[in-house]
Amino acid sequence: MNRLRIRSMVVLACCIRSASMMCDHPLLKTAVFLFGFSCLSSAAFAGAKSISWRDLRPDDQPDRSVQSLAAMDRPEAESLAWQEDAQAVELTGFILPIDQEGDLVYEFMLVPWAGACSHSASPAANQLVHVYPEEPFRIARVYEVITVTAMLQPGFDRAQLFIMDGTRVLDYGYSMRRARVARATKIADPDVRALPPGSFLSRR
Repeated sequence: MNRLRIRSMVVLACCIRSASMMCDHPLLKTAVFLFGFSCLSSAAFAGAKSISWRDLRPDDQPDRSVQSLAAMDRPEAESLAWQEDAQAVELTGFILPIDQEGDLVYEFMLVPWAGACSHSASPAANQLVHVYPEEPFRIARVYEVITVTAMLQPGFDRAQLFIMDGTRVLDYGYSMRRARVARATKIADPDVRALPPGSFLSRR
């Protein structure tokens, strides 16, 4: 994040604080705060860098077919290639809900292919991103393709996924908090792929 962007965010934060202090009514203060937080969030996401799944794994770790992952011992999954956590990034993949109520998703795993973790083998840990959206995302279909924007934090951890035949523990290598989530319209990343025939998204 460059100095000009930081300076702009500081000035905006000061203006928000001043405006909030001048409002006597509690509801007005809340409205000013929420508006200001939205502006700060937009400023933080401005100029987000578009990355692909191959950026998250070492250069010498090739992409592997879904079939080979099922029986593969993956020590290379312990290598996290992405360490830049000072800039917001954009990453496209499939949404795999972890915490869901109806069609609202509060927490999910971002995966590079449809069916990962629940209907097929789990990707390597450095190909799994645990996402906490800034607001619940309304899902339209299973394994919807989305683009997530936030700071990408490296660090191994585990999350529990509830599936039809029980639960599954997933080892993931990255996380994104207070993330902005939007439906994807195109796929530019060759690692993002729908396994069933007839992908519903176009490629550039």
